[in-house]
Amino acid sequence: MRLTSLGHAAVLVETGTERILFDPWLTQRLDRFWEHHPVLPQKLVREVLDDGIDYIVLSHHHFDHHHFPSLRQLVDGGDVDFDDSPRQSSGVTCIYPAGPVPPKLTASGLGHQAIAWTLRRLGYENLQPVTPGDTITLGGATLRTFPSAVSFPEMSVLVQTDDAAVMLCGDALLHEDTVAAFRRADAPLLDAVFVPAHSISPPGVLTERRPLTDPEAVRARAVATFDRYLEAIPAAVTVPSSFGWRISGDGERDYDWCNRTIFPFTPVQALRRLDELGRDGLLWGPGQVIEVKDGKAALADGPVAPGGYDFEEVYAPVTLDAHTPVPPFDASLDRYGRQTRDGEDMLRELLDRLVATDYWYRALDHGAGRHVLSLYEDDGSETSFLLDPVAGRVTRLGAGPARGHLAGGEGWTEIAACTLQAMLEADLLFASSFGLWASDGVLLSAVFHHPSFYTRHVERVLQEESRR
Repeated sequence: MRLTSLGHAAVLVETGTERILFDPWLTQRLDRFWEHHPVLPQKLVREVLDDGIDYIVLSHHHFDHHHFPSLRQLVDGGDVDFDDSPRQSSGVTCIYPAGPVPPKLTASGLGHQAIAWTLRRLGYENLQPVTPGDTITLGGATLRTFPSAVSFPEMSVLVQTDDAAVMLCGDALLHEDTVAAFRRADAPLLDAVFVPAHSISPPGVLTERRPLTDPEAVRARAVATFDRYLEAIPAAVTVPSSFGWRISGDGERDYDWCNRTIFPFTPVQALRRLDELGRDGLLWGPGQVIEVKDGKAALADGPVAPGGYDFEEVYAPVTLDAHTPVPPFDASLDRYGRQTRDGEDMLRELLDRLVATDYWYRALDHGAGRHVLSLYEDDGSETSFLLDPVAGRVTRLGAGPARGHLAGGEGWTEIAACTLQAMLEADLLFASSFGLWASDGVLLSAVFHHPSFYTRHVERVLQEESRR
């Protein structure tokens, strides 16, 4: 078995009879904030995937694992036809988790994608949803799936052939069913396991810009999470995985403070932990290859040589630093694009889009949900408005920030009008954390995590592509 890294959680697994691509995020940038780290050159992607793929396996619906621009790249030619699907699907089979619990629409982490809709809209026809826990037989390999301890469909996948067994855990949180499976007398012997090293981050730092507190406790929690994986799933080699990105902003704003405050446990630190526990481990980066043969897993020659990365240097810029300050949100500085629309008109559209979200239903049930929102406009003025989702009404309150107009019980949001316009135009996919920076509630998250926002974004990109 031969495995090639394409950065973060993207891995090409070659079994000898199948080429299976896991969690493809194949562009350097994910959105306005996140990018691959180390860099993922497009030349490398083309080289690794030049011989095509037979299967795509998506561990869950988050955008860094289910990235529609990358999925679009993987579909074979064909003319765009918006009366049907935009492209002709190749023979690729897409395997993804499904279950009775739908994704949480207002949770952070871009948890709003509809996997089946995306795949069909992009032209994929061979879809195979699975319930985590199921086993799938391919031509020369078996995929055994395991659930994640989260509130949405997510899975780890064990790939078994006659001569190799490798488990890719993606972002999954260790589930008791997985623990029980590997305690059985007939549990598989793993040649390699890819364990997430970043599942636990300091609470509220990225999502709410809360100052970092008790960094040692945060790191201890991350180490304990990693250790539980190691104890539950023994393997000949453990690879700290699903850690291949950083925040870089859009070239105009400096968000490097994020990289110093949200990653409590890097792969380099995880490798040291493996050494402390007497477990064999290795690190790899984009273009590097692991070969599994005769019960051993080791780096081998590939597009990037086994010694092609200095991982101490690579992960130094994303190592937790307790002395890095977390700057407060400022709507006049944290802004995107240019305002061309009337602010009050945008707020009416925001209320329209709030309909049928969980926030809207809660407001109806409890007769609450009134929200004071202030817009920092391009002319330098700041005006506050009262939003009433039950009545569907926008009322102008006057000049000044939202918090100066609270009468009691309302939530508040303070945001640049140009940023709100970028969000409404389906251009700012990082609305999860950004919406919480600007607010004390989830009104913006409710709108910009709803499936309708995501589907509008996809449709807009496809329409723009068809006009080029």
